[in-house]
Amino acid sequence: MRSPYKYTRHANERSSARVIPPMIAEIIIEYGEPRDAGDGALKYALTKQSMRQLRQVAGRQLAKAIEPYRNRNAYVVAAGGRIITVAYASYPLFH
Repeated sequence: MRSPYKYTRHANERSSARVIPPMIAEIIIEYGEPRDAGDGALKYALTKQSMRQLRQVAGRQLAKAIEPYRNRNAYVVAAGGRIITVAYASYPLFH
């Protein structure tokens, strides 16, 4: 399956270094809550509500596989169909 997102070189490097696979980043964008990140970019992170929606749509097994990324506060910054970076926050970004 081909990704609808283009990854910047920085995003590819950060994805590898931080062990956040591209599929996980795309799930975070698809189901996460968006917030303004400045310069037209959005920051996406998983919340309790978005995890509930993911469980309903994709099932418990996939949601359980994603839970460690939510617990570590993984987030994705994207703009214009491009993933700019992926990272872990030291605290929950959204409640």
